[in-house]
Amino acid sequence: MSVILDVKNLSKTYSIDSKVSQLVLNNISLTVNSGDFIAIMGSSGSGKSTLLYNISGMDQPTKGEIYLDDIRLTGLNEKELSDIRLAKLGFVFQQPHLIKSLSVRENIILAASLLHGGVSKELQLKAEGLMRQTGIYNLAERDVSLLSGGEAQRVGICRALMNDPRILFADEPTGALNSKMSEEIMDILVAINQSGSTIVMVTHDAKIAAKANKVWFLSDGVICNEKDLGQWDKKTNTLVERQKEVLRALTQFQI
Repeated sequence: MSVILDVKNLSKTYSIDSKVSQLVLNNISLTVNSGDFIAIMGSSGSGKSTLLYNISGMDQPTKGEIYLDDIRLTGLNEKELSDIRLAKLGFVFQQPHLIKSLSVRENIILAASLLHGGVSKELQLKAEGLMRQTGIYNLAERDVSLLSGGEAQRVGICRALMNDPRILFADEPTGALNSKMSEEIMDILVAINQSGSTIVMVTHDAKIAAKANKVWFLSDGVICNEKDLGQWDKKTNTLVERQKEVLRALTQFQI
């Protein structure tokens, strides 16, 4: 597998006031390979969301180097980073932040239309395919204010995949959903990964992390452990055993 994302000696410090600063990420190095599905776990305040925002170009590290393919992200200005995020990366958040004045279809297509200079037939077909894949094709013209939490998150996933991102970044994608909807969203993400997409996901839930291929455990701004779980297959793998492996690692490092 080829390396998509290469991070070297990344640190992030926030200034609390003129005299006090807080080190949130401490000299982290990591790689993301094509086809990975990585879950980042850690307690509240461990730096997991900060890590995701920094390696995805949504924030700039205090120190370190970040390479996406052959592009050096560190040092780029916000306009350059914004262009790269739009063209090469996808994002799914705990709240999908849909535009209420637009339909499901229009929400999915909007960002991609900015990149491609308008709404083409190709984009329409791409959106239709993603809606079918995620089970919301019948909702294409629906007002997004009428969607359930799980349906809205599916719209967010479709939107994130419209430009065939090199990496899909997901920050607590099931955090606002009930257990049934969470399972449905994770099944979609697993299927997307198994079709070739690369995913990096933050979660606090061991059951959610157990469906990823790898788990990184973050504590006090450092990746203190990694667990390679292999590919999840609900037909042959026992989720309970994978979840136990994750929990053992969490307990070991008291995250």
